[in-house]
Amino acid sequence: MALTMKAWMKSSLVLGLIGGLLAGCTGGGSSEQAEGEGNRGNITSTIYDRGAVPSGMGTIEDNMWSKWINENGPANVKYTAVPRWESQSKLNVLFASGSAPDLIFEFGTPIRNTLFNQKQLMPLDDLIENSSVEYKALMEKYPQLKKAGIKSDGKLYEVGRMNEVFPLTSFFIREDWLEKLNLEVPTNEEEMLAVAKAFTEQDPDGNGANDTYGIGGFQFGDTAGLFRYMYNANWVNVENGEVVVGPNNMKEATAFKRALYEAGVVDKDLLTDKDGAKAKQDFLNGKIGMYAAMTSDYTGFAAKELDTLMQNVPEAKLKVIALPMTSVGQHTMVWNNPVQMTAAINARAKNPEAAMQYIDFLTKTETGRTFKNGFEGTHYTLNDQGCPRISDQEKYKQEVSWAGDYAMLYSRLEEGKCGYTEMLFSEEIPSQKEGLRLFKEAREVYMTDLPVGEGVTHSEHMPQLPKELQVKLTNVTTAINDIYTRSIIGGSKYTVEQAATEAQQKWEQGGGPEIEAWYKDWWSKEKDNVLVWEDFYEIYEQQQADFEKSE
Repeated sequence: MALTMKAWMKSSLVLGLIGGLLAGCTGGGSSEQAEGEGNRGNITSTIYDRGAVPSGMGTIEDNMWSKWINENGPANVKYTAVPRWESQSKLNVLFASGSAPDLIFEFGTPIRNTLFNQKQLMPLDDLIENSSVEYKALMEKYPQLKKAGIKSDGKLYEVGRMNEVFPLTSFFIREDWLEKLNLEVPTNEEEMLAVAKAFTEQDPDGNGANDTYGIGGFQFGDTAGLFRYMYNANWVNVENGEVVVGPNNMKEATAFKRALYEAGVVDKDLLTDKDGAKAKQDFLNGKIGMYAAMTSDYTGFAAKELDTLMQNVPEAKLKVIALPMTSVGQHTMVWNNPVQMTAAINARAKNPEAAMQYIDFLTKTETGRTFKNGFEGTHYTLNDQGCPRISDQEKYKQEVSWAGDYAMLYSRLEEGKCGYTEMLFSEEIPSQKEGLRLFKEAREVYMTDLPVGEGVTHSEHMPQLPKELQVKLTNVTTAINDIYTRSIIGGSKYTVEQAATEAQQKWEQGGGPEIEAWYKDWWSKEKDNVLVWEDFYEIYEQQQADFEKSE
């Protein structure tokens, strides 16, 4: 139950006294069953430290939220801070010294995999079956959640959350430019090049200057982003049910990039625009006709980029378009990962039942909603549709905004319609209204049964190569990317054909066959346990049906 701030402050004082007494009796951090009120267990847990706790709010281990959890949750929890971007080294130290907490919260799949390989994690099958209510029910609703938590020995080791499935990237075109120049949305490579040339050469912004480009974005200079998805140009793909490892489709993708470059429809400085800052600014200033952007947070995209574009170029109208058909077929954009593993239990936890009760508490919709929004009447109110809206931004920023990592088991959609992205837009704000339109358009365009242009599955579900092979893969892929990038601007001196030959030689000499053999062995053993894009599409359909029921 969410407490008012006044009630929280009063109860926290009492809790502090109780906590002090308990610490004196039990030593504070042990996982033994606690004596006293409610016979609550004592457990320990990691919590990410992002250095974001505001002045006056305590530390990430000891603050209003840690106290709220200990008052409202089923166990007494003591936290160990783990620096967000140094978690690997911190966890190494904790496990090596025997002081690792009972619960390990970690987004990094390779880090959790390493802990499993080191036999540091506890199998959870029986524990969930015998001690869980909330998480067990969530796994029954989404069998994919169980599948994702199973390791190579067939046992379940990880717990996580369900996320909304939606496109992570959108490919925009200036629809007002299409209309002005009497053009159609491009559906293949040839049409895309023709539209890009028209956008570059026919003064679509009408200012009489030669200052527009057909296409732009940081995605151009390497194999990531738009062209990677268009051509399914990944190091690991699946073809006819088997993995294919190597510089897949990169020759074809590079040939089209080169054609665009030689046609003069992209900024000649694009290869030095490593972070895409210049291209982004050109897009926001209305100088680029086609642009792929990360839209993993569509409300944030609407509030920032889209709002800026609408202020700079009021006449601009964006349209989300499908990826054009290419010489290797047609693909769709990458989707968000709906099944995200986020936590595991230390194999040496002394009270795993208490840890599972805490997992259940964090899985509850009411708990996650509180971490997300704060307390009703203090931080938020309910709008006409019964959904929370922040009422005091400053108070929310000071007391709530930094606490999201306590909610790493929060499956947002389980609270019904209010958890869905399309309910988060404030339609009274023009850029938010336009953002909602584009979000729905992106979902209609990209959430299809076309193959997703990112190979096997989302990166969080890919296996971790052994360290030696990972180093080889990093080195050889970097070298091959450089080879193909050179051929984009190489002219007659260095063609794409030459690059493809050199890239294949580099792959063979740089450990490619070993890497390929490892992935093939993994796939032969694990393919039935790997969540793939088809699984995500099933989840998407289930979520959309749930949303329609909740309206």
